Amino acid sequence: MKRFKYISLLLAAFFLLAAAQAQDSADAQDFLFQHKQKIAGRHLDFLKRKSFEQSPERAFDVRYYRLRIRTDYPNKKIYGSVLIRFTSRSDMLNKITLDMFEWLAVDSLAGAAQSFVQKSLSIDLQLNRVYQKGESCSLEIWYHGNPQQTGATWFNFDKLQDGTPHIWTQSEPYGARYWWPCKDTPTDKPDSMDIYVTVPAEELVGSNGTLIAVQDNADGTKTFHWHEQYPIATYLVSLAITRYAHFQDYYHYSATDSMLLDYYVYPSYLDVAEELFKEMPDYLDALSFYFGPYPFLKEKYGMAQYHWGGAMEHQTLTSISRVSEGWKFVYVHELGHQWFGDAVTCASWQDIWLNEGFATYSEALYAEWAGYEGLPPGEASLHQYMVIKRYGEQKGQDRTVFVEDTTSVGNIFDRVVYYKGAWVLHMLRHVVGDETFFDILKSYVSDPRWKYASARTSNFKQVCEEKSGLDLSAFFDQWLNYPYFPRYEYSWVVKNSSREYSEIRVDITQTQEDPVYQMPIDLTFYFGQGKDTTLVVQNNLRFQSYDIKLPQKPVSLALDPKNWILRQVTQQPAEAYSAQVRFRNVFPNPFREYIIIHTVNWNPKKPEIYVYNILGQKVRRLLPFEITHYNYYYKWYGYNEQAFRMPPGIYFLRAPGGDKARKIVFLR
Repeated sequence: MKRFKYISLLLAAFFLLAAAQAQDSADAQDFLFQHKQKIAGRHLDFLKRKSFEQSPERAFDVRYYRLRIRTDYPNKKIYGSVLIRFTSRSDMLNKITLDMFEWLAVDSLAGAAQSFVQKSLSIDLQLNRVYQKGESCSLEIWYHGNPQQTGATWFNFDKLQDGTPHIWTQSEPYGARYWWPCKDTPTDKPDSMDIYVTVPAEELVGSNGTLIAVQDNADGTKTFHWHEQYPIATYLVSLAITRYAHFQDYYHYSATDSMLLDYYVYPSYLDVAEELFKEMPDYLDALSFYFGPYPFLKEKYGMAQYHWGGAMEHQTLTSISRVSEGWKFVYVHELGHQWFGDAVTCASWQDIWLNEGFATYSEALYAEWAGYEGLPPGEASLHQYMVIKRYGEQKGQDRTVFVEDTTSVGNIFDRVVYYKGAWVLHMLRHVVGDETFFDILKSYVSDPRWKYASARTSNFKQVCEEKSGLDLSAFFDQWLNYPYFPRYEYSWVVKNSSREYSEIRVDITQTQEDPVYQMPIDLTFYFGQGKDTTLVVQNNLRFQSYDIKLPQKPVSLALDPKNWILRQVTQQPAEAYSAQVRFRNVFPNPFREYIIIHTVNWNPKKPEIYVYNILGQKVRRLLPFEITHYNYYYKWYGYNEQAFRMPPGIYFLRAPGGDKARKIVFLR
């Protein structure tokens, strides 16, 4: 789906592009996110007033939808009907609830539906009898309404610059119910769907799946019949209607087989689109190489312009607002969603990273495939692209990838879901290795348990553990359920050196608050003349030391030089002997629960340090809880020697024979 970034990051990422292209790229990154947040905010208060929540599980499975829509552009109305075929999951099913917004009015019912009670966001349908578990039946609802009356953007009566009527839809996450009655949840996809749309004869309709027929009616209208033969989530059902310029191409995915590429653009963009979209087969080649075959080969892939301002991965027909070279990675992002989001859909909006993080990492993989910012294809381009996804590190983003509150659209589509979600995959790749990582992706998207269905993070984790043979509980917990990232401090000294070898001691400290991250870390030793050595160490403690034997004395050392970890790194200078006790670091400062004090002390006879209040009175004597060589670590929980909690305020740390006192701030 949409990809979000601050303008400053984008200008850095695309500074080699021409000015116009750079502006397009900025729009593709930043405006996309801001516009979605603006749209979300427009209805958020309304939804809260209606006590909106996600629809609970209901006792029936939808098997099929037939949706008929007739547009009335002058009056901004639609007239529609929905045939729903479903199977009971209960032995006593006599009523079902569908999602439907209150500005849609029911005209009549047929089939198994006997009567209805309409509420603000749903409709209760009384069935004609009690259905047992496993029984199937059908019902049909005729309705009409103005779905744009609320100011929402789920179904839009729009126009082009020349005044040409333009209708388009955008239903993620909760918008399908605004324009057709359905079970509006990603957990229940119909097995197939037919979509009939009647519009003025001069207009075209782009939608999901395969165009079966276009019927000329006797009243100056045409009816377009689209058939989606694959399961589809309701939020991915799309209509794109105007006097489009329409052109097609083909993707040859084997020597004897091809798939339709179908494009609908505004007439003024036709020439540019015909040239730009020639790259689509390369995008498909790249992502098919990494993920396996495009999941809707029996139908098509296409793109249709609309006025939303960003882009949306509608199944088999992505909606885009720009036709521009600067939007290349937007196109790749939305194409990546066809695997991750459309073929395999997140079963809960709490796990939206399974859609957005994966699509964002698709961009990085295409950079690796094709090259990026003048770099050749390969690892350098991959890492350069991931650098621009470090929003959380640069901006102090404190949200978790797992979304707690899904009643807020803005919460669901937070930047951290996209950027940190992509980094979770990037780091997982380094943890399990390339071969296993891509085996995981291909296995996950083709697993019959959730292919063309819905999955949770636990399902993806299960595949990861099955393929890697590793227990990845800590990995997923720390990266999905905690904000921020690790902050590493490291130093190194040469213990012994000879002509045959050198003994190096490396100390690594994690200075962030909980959790303590468990990650493999690359240590690259530089010897000059290109003779560099990279070793991987397992790091899972707050303070950890490593003794390493090397064939010669290194010139320098770098921790994670290729940026495989979302982190901050500080290298401490090598410590020369000093008779003084030195405070190297205190964190967090200010603190509430406890503070950790890290000192360098070459004199083992003086291990203690002292806490003083602002009046110079001694409050507490501290002894180290961990010692690694000359590094001493202490904790203070804010208590005095009598075990009474001290009042909040300013305190000072002093060490016998130490350097200057260190000020700390205790908060409540």
